[in-house]
Amino acid sequence: MIRLAFLLFTLTVHCLPAFAHPDSLKLRGRPEIISHTGTIGVSISNFSIAGITPFDHLMFTGYIANQLGAYAEYALNNGPRPLKVYVGYNEWNLNPFFDKILYEPTPYTSYRFVRQYVQASRNFNEPGALRFRKGYRMADAAATTEYRIGRHRFTGGLGASLTWGKSYYLEQRYFNTSWNSFMYVMREEQETYVGIFLPIRYDLLFIRDRFGVGVQGSARKYFGLQSLQIDYGVHLAVNLFPPH
Repeated sequence: MIRLAFLLFTLTVHCLPAFAHPDSLKLRGRPEIISHTGTIGVSISNFSIAGITPFDHLMFTGYIANQLGAYAEYALNNGPRPLKVYVGYNEWNLNPFFDKILYEPTPYTSYRFVRQYVQASRNFNEPGALRFRKGYRMADAAATTEYRIGRHRFTGGLGASLTWGKSYYLEQRYFNTSWNSFMYVMREEQETYVGIFLPIRYDLLFIRDRFGVGVQGSARKYFGLQSLQIDYGVHLAVNLFPPH
């Protein structure tokens, strides 16, 4: 299913110039009423833990993305500023199809570890510290609204997020003279956090506004974790249910 979604996204990006309306790149001054009340979409993105991990801009190079997601949105009313309900799901990418570089032989071994085991705190070398997180998943719900100018749709909102996955705490750190390096003893825990979710999204609509392609970003602040999680990526959307 994930492979099919990515293939659909790739074909859409390559075919977009042929389908886009000549006026689609022009901003019109009049906000428009929504053309569809429902939206479903798939996304691929990278993420950064602010102040802890660097921003990774290398999507579509040796690997596809750090994060895979899907979402649905429904407008509760019509008009130029509709109130919408958004639900979404994202997970940190451990899929071998989208992360082929991780399974190459050295020198990518250390790179694979860094990508899968995400640094979780600034003081990660201190005993008792939350050192790494792995395979985290996020379920989001938010109230959103949109603003349309021609074929350009801007969406933003505010909501809540639930995340869960594996956490690794540093129990002991010592120097091994035989290996001439530090050794780490860690404890694995399955943990869950709740927090605040702020999504933003831009879509270029085409084929009678039935489809949209664009970029998105979000900020997640989980209570109990040190920093913001910043997501940024691209998506493909299908718009459903024209209003009566």
